Amino acid sequence: MMTFLGRGPGRDFVLLALPKTASTSLERTLAPYATEVIGSPPGQKHLPARGFVHTMAHDLAAQGHPRESYELVTMFREPIAWLESWWRYRAREDSRQSTADLTFDEFARLYLAGADDAPVPRGRPAKFIHAQGAVAVDRVFSVERPDVWAAWFGERLGVRLEFERRNASTAERGDLADPTREALVAHFAPEYDVWRRLAGTGEWAGARGTVLAEPAQ
Repeated sequence: MMTFLGRGPGRDFVLLALPKTASTSLERTLAPYATEVIGSPPGQKHLPARGFVHTMAHDLAAQGHPRESYELVTMFREPIAWLESWWRYRAREDSRQSTADLTFDEFARLYLAGADDAPVPRGRPAKFIHAQGAVAVDRVFSVERPDVWAAWFGERLGVRLEFERRNASTAERGDLADPTREALVAHFAPEYDVWRRLAGTGEWAGARGTVLAEPAQ
């Protein structure tokens, strides 16, 4: 999490780092301009919206930054591509939870099954941006549209920014059987609700308070 406060009315924002959405590149480029950077250790780099609402928002308010004085921002990725990124990332030789012996279809089915002992991510992107029954962030960017979000961050900070891609996984694409893909699309109903709102412009402003679609049971 990075905070960018005290830069003038309408320019303050807080960036929540959703995993597998270029967060390392964002942190490397934006950190020099941040008021505060919370990483891990000692804090939580990937603090979700719920944790922010229940902890950091109160701390910022006590420091003179009420919730309406800044935008809470995050990045978002096409849902199946987000899951595939986890599979490719954990296929590295140095991964402690290796997926090297799993096809993407096998990995996806383990994720859908919620297998506790499998090297699959815990949680989901929609839950990351969710708190108190609705979306808790103000603005969402599509990670696939750097022309949109790089320009927005640069305008807010008043500098020209160059983002370097880091921690990029191999470009190998994983295959999915049709039933697995259909199950993922149904499971990711809330995520695709967000994704459809990003399709046109690459950003979703005014997201806070939106109730997302329910995942298929």
